[in-house]
Amino acid sequence: MLVECGNGLLTCSMRKALICLFLALFAPFAQAQEESIVKAALYLSGAASPEEIPADWTDRLEDARTVRINSPHLRPGVLLTDYQVACVLDYRATFGDILSWEELALVDGFSREAVEALRPFLSLASDRLPGQADTARLKATALVRTTLSTVGVKAKAVAEHWRAGAAWRGKDWSAYAEGQWGRSRVLAGDFHTRWGQGLAAWTGFTMESLSTIDAFVKRSTGLSPVWSYSPASTHRGVAYEYSGTRLRASAFVAMGEDFGAHLDYLWRNGQAGITATLINGNYTVSLDGRHNRRGLDLVGEMAYRNRSFAGKLAARGKWGEAWKWAAQGRVIPSRFSGKKYGEYALACGMNYLQRDSHLLSFTADASLLPIPGGDPHRFQLRVYGIWQWTLSPAWLLDFRFTERYRNYEASRTDLRIDVKATSAPWLGVWRAEADYCEKWGFLSYLEGGYKNEISALFLRVTGFLIPQWSARIYCYERDAAGTFSVPAYNGRGVALSLVGSYKLLIGRRFRLKANLRAAYQMRAGQKPAPTLNLQLQGDL
Repeated sequence: MLVECGNGLLTCSMRKALICLFLALFAPFAQAQEESIVKAALYLSGAASPEEIPADWTDRLEDARTVRINSPHLRPGVLLTDYQVACVLDYRATFGDILSWEELALVDGFSREAVEALRPFLSLASDRLPGQADTARLKATALVRTTLSTVGVKAKAVAEHWRAGAAWRGKDWSAYAEGQWGRSRVLAGDFHTRWGQGLAAWTGFTMESLSTIDAFVKRSTGLSPVWSYSPASTHRGVAYEYSGTRLRASAFVAMGEDFGAHLDYLWRNGQAGITATLINGNYTVSLDGRHNRRGLDLVGEMAYRNRSFAGKLAARGKWGEAWKWAAQGRVIPSRFSGKKYGEYALACGMNYLQRDSHLLSFTADASLLPIPGGDPHRFQLRVYGIWQWTLSPAWLLDFRFTERYRNYEASRTDLRIDVKATSAPWLGVWRAEADYCEKWGFLSYLEGGYKNEISALFLRVTGFLIPQWSARIYCYERDAAGTFSVPAYNGRGVALSLVGSYKLLIGRRFRLKANLRAAYQMRAGQKPAPTLNLQLQGDL
């Protein structure tokens, strides 16, 4: 079972805040999967930093079952795309099961970076060659979360061929049940639909600007269940999916008379699909495809809705072993999107990786955002630069620069430097960030911590001076797995936070995880805001 007290909007006295910190200092602590989830979410979403990760990715990864790379029933999903699954199946048919992470990194559709990010969620267990296969036993998790104003409950159970889960908090709730029989899969409850490049059916958060070259191509994950307290932008109904060797088909019927269907065909070097949906009274038809040849990846989609066409086309490739590049064009008229303005954009990016030393990344995304019948010349240019310098195995410097020029409102400039020190089991980070949008805003924090296989403890002190909301700075805050927080800092003040976690094995099968976060923020002109988050989780 899990209990979490957190992020209450009610203010308390200084004495209550000190009690919170005192309890945090002397409570048992446990290591959660936070770092693994954040690292995988960065890779899967293409985000450049935790501040840009779509919030729904944490729920999806928390609920994701371990993927057996050598399973005869390997399927695409949250972690693996259709193309990656097809490449793995093709590789195994020729060379046998994949028995090492180095071997997986050499398969088309993967890389060393991809394997490092996804490794905590993958298994190389093999039945055909030496290796231990996964056992088909029932696994269950129960969670209860409470704040100063709300109470939430989560529970799920997973077996070899089925799984189910439910989440409830206040008026928000979600539930799902999923079963697999051979090549067929049935899903009922709340679920995402993510086909193609997002023009026809793409529920959930979508990044507006491209900050890394991994974001130029979306990861089409098809149907995936939702296990969240607030399942926004999802479908609630029933869905069916068939996964053949080359042909894949899926369809859903949801509340509100929404329905959709998708058909995919895969071959050694690519994929082609067709999608038809009727959502909120809008009928959409789209064609999507992907082709990979000698390291050049071409991905695109064209769609028709409301007597209007939209399209996306992206290309990715590499020069040698160190350089990678990407380009994208998108045409999304306002009639198609239903927004008050359309989007006509071109983007490009380059990435240089020198192993164990330097990472350079640069992207530029230029968009024309006209308002029909109004301003036809609204223009935005976003430039994002990253330089990471690994001084030694223990020291990393991370420099970031973002410029967003807009001719219809104030532009925005952001400069950031992180200095990270790691000497297991000790970790430390210092950040300094400056943001200019009409006025300058500044934020800096110092965080130190201890982490081993059983426990972890982190202390952070943050200072900020941000005179107005337009110069606000978003900063990711460490918490328990499944609790993702990126607050916006503004005003003048200081914030303290202390996070600890602990993991305990009881018997042979029952695991207890505990996480405690205590925070206290003092901001000029406002009452102090203490926070206490307590999380307990039982896994069977």
